[in-house]
Amino acid sequence: MHSKVESSFIKISKNNKSFSLLLAVIGLCALFFCVPAQAETIEILYEQGESGGFVTIDWVWILFFLFAAFAVLLWLVRSHYLQQLIGKDEDLDRASMRLREAQRIARIGSWTRDFETGETFWSDEAKVVLGLENAEDIPHYESLIHPDDLDRVTEVVATAYFQGGSYQCDHRVIGQNGFEKHIRLAGQVALGEGSSPVNETGTVQDITDRKLAEMALQRSEERMRSIINAAPYPILILELAEEYPVLYANQSAYSLFGLNEAVACEELKSKEFWSAPDDRSSFVETVLSEDHVFETEMVMKSQGNRTFWASLTGSRLEFGGIKSLFISVMDITNRKRIQQELERLATTDSLTGLYNRRSYFELANKEMRRAIRYQQPLALLMMDLDNFKAVNDTYGHQVGDTVLRRFAEVLKYNLREEDLMGRIGGEEFSAILVSSEEQGAYQVAERIRKRWLEESFDLVGKQVTFTVSIGVSIILSEKESIEDVMERADVGLYTAKRSGRNCVIVNSAEAGTQARGDRSR
Repeated sequence: MHSKVESSFIKISKNNKSFSLLLAVIGLCALFFCVPAQAETIEILYEQGESGGFVTIDWVWILFFLFAAFAVLLWLVRSHYLQQLIGKDEDLDRASMRLREAQRIARIGSWTRDFETGETFWSDEAKVVLGLENAEDIPHYESLIHPDDLDRVTEVVATAYFQGGSYQCDHRVIGQNGFEKHIRLAGQVALGEGSSPVNETGTVQDITDRKLAEMALQRSEERMRSIINAAPYPILILELAEEYPVLYANQSAYSLFGLNEAVACEELKSKEFWSAPDDRSSFVETVLSEDHVFETEMVMKSQGNRTFWASLTGSRLEFGGIKSLFISVMDITNRKRIQQELERLATTDSLTGLYNRRSYFELANKEMRRAIRYQQPLALLMMDLDNFKAVNDTYGHQVGDTVLRRFAEVLKYNLREEDLMGRIGGEEFSAILVSSEEQGAYQVAERIRKRWLEESFDLVGKQVTFTVSIGVSIILSEKESIEDVMERADVGLYTAKRSGRNCVIVNSAEAGTQARGDRSR
């Protein structure tokens, strides 16, 4: 900065710039008007015959005006450069003000240390950060550090003094009022000859709020881990990243999946928990799209490739600042078995294991519509065990049940997996033969009839065989229903009964009723 005199002079110059220009103009005008006058004097003297040239007084005036013009010019040049200097000083003041404001907002201050003189300079912002803004004397920095952090800070700084370069260390300080602050100390050490430190510059930043927030988050995560670990049901937390790495798994999850407790969570692979890898991707994508998913049933896998049914509930959350997926897992294998058993009992005949009447008709309707849609053939068999009432009356219902079960086994053995079989009455059975023409259906029915005739039962010390009558029909029109096809098969069945039983009758509306099969026992 300039002296007070210079400042006043600059201020006057700045405010009287127009006045300076006016002086310059007056001086130049005076010089312009004076020189011709002198020239006229010279000319008159010459005409009178006196010696020519300038008189002394003329030279004085000329020099005076030249000096005045030069002085004004110097004044203008000096004023111009002083004006630029003022502008730069003002820019510097504004930059310094912005820097101080930025440091105040960021709660950061600067400091420098000269090792030759031992002096340390602390900026006002640094004093505020350390809580020393009202202190008359700045104590040695090490005296401010929390005793529990002193050794760690000393080690970090000493290493920089020995090696040179930069360092950074987070620690606590104790202010004048005894209040603890968390400080981020950062510095740069310059080494001189002999690798000894020459000077040191650095910053101190108040990170108390950030540290308190981190500590609160850490305590919250620790509480959450404790709660999750104590939960009676398995919990997995997966990171929403490639391959969905495992961030956390509680003890129940380790037990459910048969994991070794010595293996850290970070070493687990989430893809090994699902029986089908696509199920994992499907579940994660559903959670991401809906944010929360309740009780999705999937087949999962534990160590040793043991599979089990699980109900998964998932939601998105941040775990330790990481975008994650929270999954609770419930083993529902037993419930699923009971459910499947109930479904089986609701859809199948408890005695034979074939579809019951209601389920058979529902599935038969679907097969009928599918066959019509894709223009494929379909055949239907109606079967009735001959003289079955006499079996029950003669040998009892227990033997009758055995006969029914054995006939169901014969059907399963002689029909394909894609065919549909059902028990629709006491001793009455039906079957849908998919993609089967009339001739093929007749051959299948005949094979069943012959195979059933070969079945022998040991009753009251003698071998007893039974027969079956079968009616066959096929789809004749796209407008037909399953009831229409079944009604024709029923007509064929009763025709077989009236024809002496133990035979196969194909009932075709176009060709009439045709009896085929061996009626002998």
